[in-house]
Amino acid sequence: MQMDSSETARLVLPAVRRRLPRIAQQVTEEIRSTVPGFADSDHRQQLVSTAVNSAAAYFLGSALGEPVSSMASDDLFRKMGFREGGLGADLSSLDSAVRVAAGTYWAEIRVEAARLGVSPYALEDLRDALDGYVDHLLGQARQGHEAGSTAREQDSGLARRRLVDGLLAGADPDDLEAYADVALWPLPPLLVVAAVELPGGARLDPSVLPSTVLCRTAPGRAALITSEDVMADAIATVRSQLPAARFAVCWPVEPRDASAAYRWTQRALALASKGILPARPVLDCRAYRTEIWLHAEPVMRRQLAQELLQPLLEETPNSREILSETLLVWLETRDSAPAIAARLGVHPQTVRYRWRRINQLFGEALHDPEYVVQLTLVLKASIALWVAGDQSDFERYSGRVQ
Repeated sequence: MQMDSSETARLVLPAVRRRLPRIAQQVTEEIRSTVPGFADSDHRQQLVSTAVNSAAAYFLGSALGEPVSSMASDDLFRKMGFREGGLGADLSSLDSAVRVAAGTYWAEIRVEAARLGVSPYALEDLRDALDGYVDHLLGQARQGHEAGSTAREQDSGLARRRLVDGLLAGADPDDLEAYADVALWPLPPLLVVAAVELPGGARLDPSVLPSTVLCRTAPGRAALITSEDVMADAIATVRSQLPAARFAVCWPVEPRDASAAYRWTQRALALASKGILPARPVLDCRAYRTEIWLHAEPVMRRQLAQELLQPLLEETPNSREILSETLLVWLETRDSAPAIAARLGVHPQTVRYRWRRINQLFGEALHDPEYVVQLTLVLKASIALWVAGDQSDFERYSGRVQ
């Protein structure tokens, strides 16, 4: 009795699917050893192996009648095609790699069929389906290749802008790799992002910057992206053109986190403009991570201030200022009275007097580790606001207790 294709699939393919991890490793080795252009590129091997093994998982699920989607596999093949087109390569190596992979998977299917005593003739429909799917995948790769080739033929500035936009928008890491390849700008393991405030609505000319620096500019602002060892030179170049420019520079991050880094640097500039952070020409965000973090949630900071700082909010403005300053130094350093006095520029006896008052206000709460951690953070964020002239914490507290 002849089995139909669905019966054949249900009999043969489950065992093949269980062996997918082993077959995937075999496919990677086959591609590395037999396909020109992949033997000397670990990154290309990884991309094509990921794509063909994702496609294999989809094909097996589809042949078994499961509700699976080909969107992920199609997208991977378009990205690979885009990358090859952006590099100026044809699709011959990719075509060969896909056919090597298809041959390896088909050999596994035939072995399993033979073990189960399934006739080779019963596999014909499954073979036709596999060939059709290979053609479909290569068609997706051709679509991506055309787009990548078009991008390569256009000016390199467009490719760089696409890369900058992708980094600052948090694009998928595979997309970033493809954009970087087309732009001929290798992504380093770690990037540094700087937000720039330009005077008088000026616009930065990216052509003055080294080719190792990516730039996006608009009237009055700009973003710079480069490696840590180049950023100082990039800033010096901009300042030579626009001496009044102000910078907030993030600590090194992975490329996939560049969008978050840019958000932090923009927040740092905004806090500096309000007097909460120092208004320095170049602001090192690494030194103000706590403030940048806490001011990302102003409602949370405000609520914590009302809850944790109630004893201070009840004090007179002068008492509040000196006690909060002394308390924060102690929380951050746990130094002795003479050491704290030296930091504050006052007499040690003055610190002892303040400390007695602080203990009267906060009591045993200062022995609660969790409370102390929260108190340190909210003081660190709030004192800067108070010094900058923001009295809303006290006004809100006064209105609440009346």
